[in-house]
Formats: sequence, structure tokens, C-alpha cells
Amino acid sequence: MNHARIAAAALQFRLATLQDTLVDPTRFDIDGAAACAIACGDPEIDSAIRQLGNAWTRAGLDPARMCESWCALDGDRLLAAGGIGVIDALDDIIRGVNRRAVFT
Repeated sequence: MNHARIAAAALQFRLATLQDTLVDPTRFDIDGAAACAIACGDPEIDSAIRQLGNAWTRAGLDPARMCESWCALDGDRLLAAGGIGVIDALDDIIRGVNRRAVFT
């Protein structure tokens, strides 16, 4: 499993759930942010990836698809299987990116 790709898919999914996000998708490099978050070795991000993986498995979703963009049905099943812990894990990844990001 490519953790950076999982983090990118998670970031993309979470940002899509925010109605009036302050993030300009034309200026935010999701792949770069995810790679940075994973490369730093932050234990909270590692734990978040594990939580998402566990929820993904409990939801009965194809593990190979976790590295791809998540559709609404994936998200619904993931949230049903993992509950609020999934949202917390997604937000942990975002907080990790925010701690290490350089905004221009």
C-alpha cells in the first residue's frame, strides 16, 4: 500500500465534504501535501492511516482501491463502518499537513 496515495485520497475526500472550504483546489497540491505528511513520520498520521485502513476493511471495500479517489459510496460505507473515528482520522491527516505545510 502506498501511504502517500492513501493520504491523498483521504485529503481529497475530506476536502470534498467541507461545504465552503477555504482551500482553493487550483492552488492546493493534494499529492504534495500527502507526500509531505507521510514523509515526516508523524505518529498521529501513521495512526490515522491505520484507522482508515481498518475501517476500509470492515466496510468490505477493495483494499487496492484505497489508493484511488474515493467515490461517495466508498465514503458512505467507510463512515458507516468506522463512524466518527473515520472523520477524526481524516482530520488528523489534515492537522498533520497543516503543521508541516508551507503556504505561499
